[in-house]
Amino acid sequence: MHPRFFSYGYRHHWHTGPSRLVWFVLGAASATWWIHRKQHHAASNEQHFGRCIRQPIPPLQNDPPAPAPAPPAPNPMPWGYPEAHRARQFDEEIAKVKEIGKQAEDVMAKLSEDALDSALSTMEALKRKLAEHREQRLRAQRELEKQVQEQQNNPHRFV
Repeated sequence: MHPRFFSYGYRHHWHTGPSRLVWFVLGAASATWWIHRKQHHAASNEQHFGRCIRQPIPPLQNDPPAPAPAPPAPNPMPWGYPEAHRARQFDEEIAKVKEIGKQAEDVMAKLSEDALDSALSTMEALKRKLAEHREQRLRAQRELEKQVQEQQNNPHRFV
């Protein structure tokens, strides 16, 4: 007999009752009903589930309405004041923008000079290091050639 025919085999969990999806839908429906019922009872100010809900206190009708504040009196300005003031403010703003632009230009120039200086110093250091390695390689090659030449001139005798 095949092992899947026994009760502990394949698809056993499908035969024990409703699937999880059915339980999920049932729970979602009951939670939705509960929330809508609670909102409806809260909106109608009824007592629900044994809790006492306090009735709102009506406002007092004895108080006279507060008077509205008076609008501020306009200040008379001399003729031509707003235009001259706006022109002066505009000129000041232009001067500030030019000053900020000059400062930004100076900072960018300094940063670019510093970046170029650091790149040049790094390249010079790498160039020196490369020259040192080349010199060491040439020295080692000369020593090796010298040793080979000595071995050719004075071969080792085994007897």
